[in-house]
Amino acid sequence: MAIGKVYLVGAGPGDPELMTIKARRLLMEADVVLFDRLLDPKALEGVKAELIDVGKNAGRHKLNQEGINQLLIKKAMEGNIVVRLKGGDPYLFGRGGEEAIACREKGIPFEVVPGVTSAIAAPELAGIPVTHRGLASSLTVVTGHEEPGKDAPLDWRAIAGLDGTLVVLMGVSRLEQNIAALIEAGKSPQTPAAMVEKGGWPEQRTICGTLADIAEKARSLQIESPAILVVGDVVRLAPTLGHKKIAILRPEGQQAESARQAEFFGFQAIMAPAIAILEKPLPEDLQRRLNDAEYVVFTSANGVKTALKDQTIHRALREKRIVAIGPKTKLALAGYGLKSEVPLEYSSAGLERMLKGQCQRILFLRSAQGSQYLSDGLKAAGLQVDDIPLYDVVNSGDVRLDELIKRARSVDIFAFTSSSTARNLLERARALGLERELREALKGATVAAIGKPTCEELARLGIRVDSVPEKFTFEAMLQALAQRELEQSK
Repeated sequence: MAIGKVYLVGAGPGDPELMTIKARRLLMEADVVLFDRLLDPKALEGVKAELIDVGKNAGRHKLNQEGINQLLIKKAMEGNIVVRLKGGDPYLFGRGGEEAIACREKGIPFEVVPGVTSAIAAPELAGIPVTHRGLASSLTVVTGHEEPGKDAPLDWRAIAGLDGTLVVLMGVSRLEQNIAALIEAGKSPQTPAAMVEKGGWPEQRTICGTLADIAEKARSLQIESPAILVVGDVVRLAPTLGHKKIAILRPEGQQAESARQAEFFGFQAIMAPAIAILEKPLPEDLQRRLNDAEYVVFTSANGVKTALKDQTIHRALREKRIVAIGPKTKLALAGYGLKSEVPLEYSSAGLERMLKGQCQRILFLRSAQGSQYLSDGLKAAGLQVDDIPLYDVVNSGDVRLDELIKRARSVDIFAFTSSSTARNLLERARALGLERELREALKGATVAAIGKPTCEELARLGIRVDSVPEKFTFEAMLQALAQRELEQSK
């Protein structure tokens, strides 16, 4: 039997999109993949190989290093293409060199595929360039968790005397000892320092301070491994260059587009649907009510998608004048070949100015939980208003929402796009026994509401609102948030 080959592959800092093209190709071609400490399970999506979790974690090894070496050799001797997938880069504190030597000694062909190291990527993703003109022209990377009994331990005095940026990897368990060693060796306690937790993960979190207080901050905020310590003047750039994390709570069907919009405005999107759409049966008198209406009003793209599944509604709308609340709703109607008008102001006053004197009978097609302030305002103006609830808004039951609630402290901005996103987020946190923690996180974060009804619901729930756009659209919300961040950074 022909001998196979071993590839020592760097998976990068966590985000699967930061893997190299070659790394991804080899994963798809592999017969066997040995992985440990993978930063995101999505890195293995679509991989058909035999997957073996060798699970190296601090203090918890499913296989020791010698066992991993022997398994690599065994699988390659069986004629397999073997990928040894490692976080970051295989040769930077990844023990890839030991695995390469083991292969060489047994005559197993091997190849190294470099990966993006967290020593550079994690600070970078937190808004900290490890070198910067006028601040740092050198970078020193050390391990913060040395092997016990090592013959030549780190010379902290020499390290403390270096200029530039210092990155300490794998140092959470010995953070206080390492910082004490730096200060004792002559590093100023006022030197800027940061901890970047889970760099490249969706739950990445950054805290900044100085050598004097960063350990206490890390302890109080419960920073956990994997996390790195960054020391040097470049840390001061984090508030300016870092991307704020924004929680997207919209239904699943709007998540991808919303995340793209958020990233365009410079935010890091956390996709966590708080609500889901559950269609309702249409009323038996639907045709009559459509016939009676002079104008039909849609308040969301979700309403358009739900309504236009029904051919009765689709046919009737060809003969009706249609109002779309917001450009996204108008765009959704255009996708079905239907023209619509958009009021200048997305409010009852805006609708009244558009429709008063033009008609008497208006039909709303929207969510059963939709705010009544639009229709109530029109009724007060003497117009006849009918309402057909097309769908219910229910709790999403999405595991991503639970994860968001559990790591709510790492979220910078909560974007509430409806009253139901606010209610369901709080209800789910209560069910998980984490309502108090979520409320504390909301107090420390920026809270954005897409419009008046959402703002009023948040106030009812006891949540402070920091930002409401002039136009009640998600894009306008993001634009207002970006402007707010810019002003605060000055």
